[in-house]
Amino acid sequence: MSEESKGGEEKIEKEVETEVLEKLEEELKELAVPVAITPPEHTKLQGRLTAMDEKVEFVMGELAQRQGEKMGFAIGILYGLIVGILVYVIFLIGG
Repeated sequence: MSEESKGGEEKIEKEVETEVLEKLEEELKELAVPVAITPPEHTKLQGRLTAMDEKVEFVMGELAQRQGEKMGFAIGILYGLIVGILVYVIFLIGG
């Protein structure tokens, strides 16, 4: 009797697996969108992507340069303050 129940369970499991696989295949067919790009379209698309990439690189370079200028300005002010304070202290000690 236990062999019959095991055989029945295995049969049910196989049926369920088959149903699940069929449902997954149907969903994949619905979700999958076939896309075919011909060589001229691919070349044109690649050119557009390259142009966009160059624009992004240019803008990022400009932003990095501005950030560097701000940092340089702040560091220059700090060095100037330090040198000014040292010169002031030297004149106080010497004078």
